[in-house]
Amino acid sequence: MLSNGKGVMLVQLNEQQVVKRFLELVKINAPSHQERPVADYLLKALQEYGLEAFEDDAGQRALHRLNQETVKTLGQAPKTGNLIAFMKGNQEGVPALMFTAHMDTVVPNKGIRPIEQDGVIKTDGKTILGADDRSGICAILEAIRYLQENDVPHGDLQFVFTIAEETGLFGSLYLEEKNIRSQYAFVMDSGGPPDTIITQAPTEVDFTVRIFGKAAHSGVNPEDGLNAISVAADALANLTFGRIDEETTSNIGIIKGGERTNIVCDRCEINGEVRSRNDQKLNEQIAKIRTAFDLAVEKWSARMDFEEEKIYLGFNLTEADEVVRLAMEGVRKAGLEPKLAPRGGGSDTNNLNAKGIPAVNLGVGATKDHTVEESLKVKDLIDATRLVIGIIQTAAERTEVKSR
Repeated sequence: MLSNGKGVMLVQLNEQQVVKRFLELVKINAPSHQERPVADYLLKALQEYGLEAFEDDAGQRALHRLNQETVKTLGQAPKTGNLIAFMKGNQEGVPALMFTAHMDTVVPNKGIRPIEQDGVIKTDGKTILGADDRSGICAILEAIRYLQENDVPHGDLQFVFTIAEETGLFGSLYLEEKNIRSQYAFVMDSGGPPDTIITQAPTEVDFTVRIFGKAAHSGVNPEDGLNAISVAADALANLTFGRIDEETTSNIGIIKGGERTNIVCDRCEINGEVRSRNDQKLNEQIAKIRTAFDLAVEKWSARMDFEEEKIYLGFNLTEADEVVRLAMEGVRKAGLEPKLAPRGGGSDTNNLNAKGIPAVNLGVGATKDHTVEESLKVKDLIDATRLVIGIIQTAAERTEVKSR
């Protein structure tokens, strides 16, 4: 054990070993829906540790949610599912805990060349690093190694490695409740240092607007046409996007319309989203968007289809929740001071809470993730591993206190 100078005894890890594991993981090319190489790596590692593991059918079940272009690209490749592993506890009366990380990454991720310099790991600037979420996977695997090599007391543990988190949280969405054997879950996937515990996240609603105008020749008789893009522009000009307030954001991400410049556009499709940690604000914002398009369509005598879909539910936890208390003490055991924070993005944490499993998202050290400037401090990688171990130790110690 090491001390952090504040009376906290830190778990002593083989830093070189942990970094080696991380570098192995980031070199594996596995974007969303193509996670097979990472799943095979994990199956081998888990089997070496003697853990019971299996793969579910989440990949196959997610196919109907993908657009046809993506399905065509995937072809007949094996549809990877979530990888689920169990580790039997060596101490009774301890709550069963789940630790999870996702196997996919965003792109560009081909030919990742990690470079370690002055305690920071980054790439040559041509690809992402993939610390989101290979850092989380690494922390879990190295924590398992530590538990086994040091005979650490622990309760039943479950490890879930999900698919397609980056494209819609599909892995956790299709994680069947019959395969969940845990009372609390810890998602190793948040950007930033491991001292931060994400206790609040928004609900996201996506919307699609299809506006139908009338085609005509743009040079011969444009007055006989009705430009659907003009109708859309009228509606959008009366709306505010970006950060609405501290809890709410709104965005238009895709606009598609028209075929040629010499044809008055008769169809325009707009795809956007609204996120909020406040359901009333979320509903109000969606209503404003719907109203703006209704008014524009009426003004121009056009037609419209408006569809909305709830992508995931938000969650709101506090220090009164046991999962938060366990995470806070785990952070302290890692030699850090815990910070509770909200987040504007979604993660597997949202779906786990929606399934009734109290869950928090924990920092794994990635900075500027989803960009070619992504980096990871070695210290954060080590602290993330200590955090996993610290949470497991905390749960076991609390049981010991109760038994006395």
